[in-house]
Amino acid sequence: MAARSAGPAAVTMAALLTATLLGGCGGDRRPAAPPPEVPVVATSPAAAPPPHAGPDLAYEGECPTGANARPLAKTRFALHAGLALGAFHRYIYRPLRSGGFKAGAEKRKRTFAKAAVAGLFTIHELKVARGFALANPSLCRSVKAVSDRFDALTAKLRNGTATEADVTSGRQAFSQLQQGAARNGYDFKEKNVTVPGAS
Repeated sequence: MAARSAGPAAVTMAALLTATLLGGCGGDRRPAAPPPEVPVVATSPAAAPPPHAGPDLAYEGECPTGANARPLAKTRFALHAGLALGAFHRYIYRPLRSGGFKAGAEKRKRTFAKAAVAGLFTIHELKVARGFALANPSLCRSVKAVSDRFDALTAKLRNGTATEADVTSGRQAFSQLQQGAARNGYDFKEKNVTVPGAS
């Protein structure tokens, strides 16, 4: 069979397709600058926008007195608080109970390193949970108190100076948070979690 050469119609079609694709995708044009943002001025705490309406981000602000505008706040609080509790139990509390932090323990440095990573994960999850606890100011304050305790505990875990009393204090803080959350209708349970970098 003889090979056929591309006719003028095929060349025209290829050129038209190329022009359409480049024109439709923007070619080498630069994107337009975003429109200037109009500053929002809040006149009262109730008129302020929600702290963050996007994905589950850590909340760093003060506990407000207004209502929570986040959907599924109780469920999401329970998820993040449960993940924090699960990481604490698996990587910090259980190794302490099995003697992993004692001087001379096998793989002690590795246990401390894993616990420090899990401590950072726990702090992050508690901050995210706090963002969902905003509907209840007392619950928000208790999450902040636990988060502050874990900041100190994680620093000690990084240095390798955490004691049994420090970890037991963290466990008691979680117990108090669980009891306070249950009283306010925000029950949560420990979730199984695998912390990247600590496994």
